[in-house]
Amino acid sequence: MNKIKNNFLWGGAIAANQAEGSFNSDNKGLSTADIQPYLPNARPTELHFNDLDREHFNEYKNGNYHYPKRSGVHFFERYKEYIDKLAEMHIETLRLSIAWTRIFPNGDEEEPNEKGLIYYDHLFEYMKEKGIEPIVTISHYEMPLHLVEKYNGWSERKTITFFAKYSEIVLRRYQKLVKYWIVMNQINLFDREGFASLGIIDEKDGKYQRQQYIALHNQFVASAKVKKIAKGINPKLKIGVMLADNLTVPYSCDPKDVNASFEYNRMQYFFSDVLLRGYYPQYALNYFKDNGISIDITDGDKEILKENTADFLAVSYYWSHTVKGDSGDGKPVIVDNPSLKKNDWGWSINANGLYICMSNYWDRYRVPMMIAENGLGFNDELTVDQKVHDDYRIDYHKQHIEAMIRAIKDGADIFAYCSWAPFDIVSAGTAEMKKRYGFIYVNYDDEGNGNGALIPKDSFYWYRDVIDSNGSMIN
Repeated sequence: MNKIKNNFLWGGAIAANQAEGSFNSDNKGLSTADIQPYLPNARPTELHFNDLDREHFNEYKNGNYHYPKRSGVHFFERYKEYIDKLAEMHIETLRLSIAWTRIFPNGDEEEPNEKGLIYYDHLFEYMKEKGIEPIVTISHYEMPLHLVEKYNGWSERKTITFFAKYSEIVLRRYQKLVKYWIVMNQINLFDREGFASLGIIDEKDGKYQRQQYIALHNQFVASAKVKKIAKGINPKLKIGVMLADNLTVPYSCDPKDVNASFEYNRMQYFFSDVLLRGYYPQYALNYFKDNGISIDITDGDKEILKENTADFLAVSYYWSHTVKGDSGDGKPVIVDNPSLKKNDWGWSINANGLYICMSNYWDRYRVPMMIAENGLGFNDELTVDQKVHDDYRIDYHKQHIEAMIRAIKDGADIFAYCSWAPFDIVSAGTAEMKKRYGFIYVNYDDEGNGNGALIPKDSFYWYRDVIDSNGSMIN
């Protein structure tokens, strides 16, 4: 027996900024995602939209680029077609996000945008009609651009107030339609998705790292406030913290590598330690002191963090990491594991890493968990007879679901598995379409051309069988 519960949720995950498009419809404001350009000559492994300085911010905001996330895959106007296709695959849940700028176009308005609220009324109601449970992320790399320019994003404490107001509006509005809420997407990726996550412009004045940790602290406090608000609205609502798994193994048995991995991992646990345990651990305070980082953590902050810990842990897992300890500057270095195969974007394939990380998180926290994202991008080939034969994707997901089942057998309380993404969407890091994750081929190219046809891949039928068997066909 695979020990997966009968009420387990099989599904997928998307983000509004990568799927919806219609960036200026129904009074929507500009978000950080709307100024991410597609750079066709960028290296496949390059994340060119991470830490933006003023020059690049102005260039991207005002430049003459193709901005794929402004059109996405037209989910905004075609959501019924997409939801129908997911229902045909027997998907049971879809994790998706609300675009902050549809509800508060600038982020600091007094009143929300009713047209944006009505859109999500219709979307969530249609999902429920089709038997698909929404799991909603409140902030998924789509901060109002106005908050970036006026307040420098999350580095300004006022942003906590703006976000809490936005969160209360959507929690109250959709409390009968949405049970599970993730406050912030991959809160620990503030150093790898700096601009998208924190909305801070690097002014090259030597203050950027400290600003990042101040912004992160403000996100911690905001997350706790959202939990408090949710409890006041409806105690049945479940509020989650989400991590991108960055846990490492040592590159070798050299003590320097072993110690580097240990110290690196502890600072990865830091984020969930704060939001699941309710306080800043001493090792993190020591890290701040050793690196000259000062954060104003008030007594009120400590109280709200302690009293409003998250209900569940959501984890995204794609690939694993190894660490070398001797980088020349005293800092650990992430290096490729030579034992693993990689895709065209340099992401290694290691299903056992999913088993290890979910087991470690369970052993540490003992809270319900979900796999919020799992997948790998491939450059799929659409045949002349409109087929995609993606055995490589089936193999990837089969291995990772097997790993999840192993963790469940060991006692881990995992209640959902969400593939990233169930249909092709614009890439988060590189803003391209050819990096495809879906079980459904969406016929748009990197320039947004195509008829938008939704074409089931071979993996579509395989995943439907997995869902129908509640995972038992995997064993």
